[in-house]
Amino acid sequence: MIKSHSNNFQSEHSFSISSEDELVQAFRLRDQKKLVVPGNLKFPMNIRSYFTWKEPSGVYTYLVMKMPNWDLPKGVAFKRTASSGEPTGGLCNWCHAYGSSEEIGLLSVAMSANVSNSYFLCQDLRCIEKIEEAAMLAGKDPEKNITELYYKMSKLFENISNYRPD
Repeated sequence: MIKSHSNNFQSEHSFSISSEDELVQAFRLRDQKKLVVPGNLKFPMNIRSYFTWKEPSGVYTYLVMKMPNWDLPKGVAFKRTASSGEPTGGLCNWCHAYGSSEEIGLLSVAMSANVSNSYFLCQDLRCIEKIEEAAMLAGKDPEKNITELYYKMSKLFENISNYRPD
């Protein structure tokens, strides 16, 4: 059940997940094996834009989203790449937020047993909130940047579902 509704400055994607089983089924089998679902979730979950959480060790960050043209929500497990050495600064490829290596870092997605794709992203995947905050501070409409964020996120899922190992 997808609906778009408007708040003061944008239209956004909203969807709901009715059970823990439905949440788990949003992920590929390879990601389900490393899935740690938070114990405090209440179902049905009504989700604005997308849902993200980290498992307790901080190694995996999970993302669940649904675009209006998708039949079902899709999920992915990102593995955090440990930074080596001194903290550095970085720019998120999705929302263009700037932060330290504790905030922005390399998150990888396993495409197969031997192949993974890496993305330089906000470690907590709070991209939509950062876009909204930056737009409010600048007195601008975040709509264009949010549309670009959804596009980049949907491309990630497209790349995952279209990946075919040799």
